[in-house]
Amino acid sequence: MRPTHLPLLLFSLLLVTTVAWQNNGETLDLFSKNLQPNWQYWFGTDWLGRDVFSRTLKALLFSLAMGGLSSLCCAFLSMGLALIGNINSSFSYVINTLVDAWSSLPHLLVMIVLSVLAGGGFEGLVIAITFSHWPKLTRLLKIEIEQLRNKPYILHALAFGHSKTKSYITHLTPHVLPQILTGTLILYPQALVHGAGLTFLGLGIEPSTPSMGGMLSEASKYLLSGQWWLALFPGIVLVISSLLLMSIGQKLKRE
Repeated sequence: MRPTHLPLLLFSLLLVTTVAWQNNGETLDLFSKNLQPNWQYWFGTDWLGRDVFSRTLKALLFSLAMGGLSSLCCAFLSMGLALIGNINSSFSYVINTLVDAWSSLPHLLVMIVLSVLAGGGFEGLVIAITFSHWPKLTRLLKIEIEQLRNKPYILHALAFGHSKTKSYITHLTPHVLPQILTGTLILYPQALVHGAGLTFLGLGIEPSTPSMGGMLSEASKYLLSGQWWLALFPGIVLVISSLLLMSIGQKLKRE
């Protein structure tokens, strides 16, 4: 196996495990509460006797779904704006101004405001992350399209009477798909961590729904009482997942 495939294999195994794991970690067992990690409960149990390992897997699945959907939506939004920005100089000026203005705003504050305005919940997190992460990818795709639009096949399509919009969508999009895929994978770990940060702040997700940020937020209340495992193991899983996604994105970018 090539070393470059190892992060992808590990992440795939992690994803399959989160999907296939049957226990959702919601079963209450007050006779087994606050147990440290052992052979039966690998990550220990919480203050309600719930299996922290099972809850961590289901929380990770929720966070991966939220981060993946956010990254895809952001990629589509960035591609659309990049195409619009290459129609003519006026649109290019407008898109560049939007990118510069949006990039100058405090990132975390933008996500919090958007999440509140969107009403919270899963959809609110997706909207907040999507509309706060688009500027960098939009700028990258816009520059890439600017370099491609003077290629002979584009000029020939325009000479035969095709509109700029049709020519760009038909001929440019296939050439920027690798950049879109790479940008999506690079955005994925950011969306994962930022989504966890928003849920840690208690924005939009019900406490009964397992999420990485929610678990870490709840665990912070019990650290002083010595229940260190409630935050340690979910935090390690979140960090490992983010590092694997970052490694996959970086390797794909180099290739």
